[in-house]
Amino acid sequence: MQSRSHLTSLPQADAILASLAMVNSSTTVGVEVLTQFGKAQSVWRDLVRQGAACSRYQHYSWMANWWDHIGSARDVTPHITILKDQAGKPTLLLPLLRRRLGLLHAGFFIGGKHTNFNLPIWRPDLLNDPATSLKALVTGLRATAPRVDLLILQNQPATWQGVANPLLRFAHAASPSQSYGGSLQADFEALKKERMSSKARKKLAQKERRLSALGPVTYFRAETREEIDGVLDVFFRQKANRMRELGFSDAFDEPCVREFVTASAHEIDMDTGGPVIELYAAKVGDTIVATFGGIVADKRFSGMFISMAGVEYRHCSPGELLLNYVVQYCCERGFDRFDLGIGEGSYKRVYCGEVEALFDAVVPITIAGHIAAPFWRVGLALKRKVKQSDKMLRTARYLSQLMGRHFLP
Repeated sequence: MQSRSHLTSLPQADAILASLAMVNSSTTVGVEVLTQFGKAQSVWRDLVRQGAACSRYQHYSWMANWWDHIGSARDVTPHITILKDQAGKPTLLLPLLRRRLGLLHAGFFIGGKHTNFNLPIWRPDLLNDPATSLKALVTGLRATAPRVDLLILQNQPATWQGVANPLLRFAHAASPSQSYGGSLQADFEALKKERMSSKARKKLAQKERRLSALGPVTYFRAETREEIDGVLDVFFRQKANRMRELGFSDAFDEPCVREFVTASAHEIDMDTGGPVIELYAAKVGDTIVATFGGIVADKRFSGMFISMAGVEYRHCSPGELLLNYVVQYCCERGFDRFDLGIGEGSYKRVYCGEVEALFDAVVPITIAGHIAAPFWRVGLALKRKVKQSDKMLRTARYLSQLMGRHFLP
């Protein structure tokens, strides 16, 4: 992805936009910053219900659960930024956290490493001039309190639902990692033949027969409280065992992360009528041998996590078989898109063969932010270089494991 230059100033734009920018959070035109999460609920949900573009990760329920269980325990504060037009209608919402970095204060997307896509929530029908709107956003942030010196906006899709991400107007560069997705169709068998060779389909059938030889195989979506708790219990255990086996840290080991996933799996979202996180499992007899979790909105399923049983089942690839079932179920539900998020993996390429471009934008707001921004851009470029080099990535992972084992408390 090509980097873009900073926005070009429009004639008298600064003077015009300064009149729109808020001086305090009580103004109804320009930019409003909310520092209490719950106060954003009404406008946030209204934007989504009115057809705003965003991924399921940016729905209020997902982000509120993340904040309640994870974000609120961190050294950060909400900095939910709302851009309004001259009529006072919200046109764009940036779900941000404010974090202190030395002498600076930076804005990051809510969700951290737990989101695969970061996006604003915006109304394409109202955001007719993104360049002018983003100029207003920066000018407004410069005038509001509490202060942010720069925005560090990572892992953003270039387009969503066929519409260009308005934040592409900021100077940006390709993200270190890519995301993978693919289109679906109503006829799953036709999709399977299209995406898998006859040899691959035969091999998958052989794996299912091997698994069936160990006991009756069933695939299911967890819907009752007992089913949800049972699948989660197995998922956390399987994930911990696998990460220990690989020598990596387990992202789900923290109690707050487990609480977030558990609460999201049980909560029914009033905007979609479904659970915030859906859970699936494969069983051999009474034993759960694989689990899968994901989120749904706008006829799109986004996979969040997967786990598999130990070596006694691994030759049957239960995770791959479960993934196949989930894709089939999504086709039957009439979904038109399926993704498995950020990161490499050969299993992703079967149904998610399309690379979805992601970009990072570092946006200075104050003078201090202008000084710091080039250093952040260099750091992100170095991260991208490491991830794109197998040798450098292996070295980085080794050092991370070494420090985790011998130097960290």
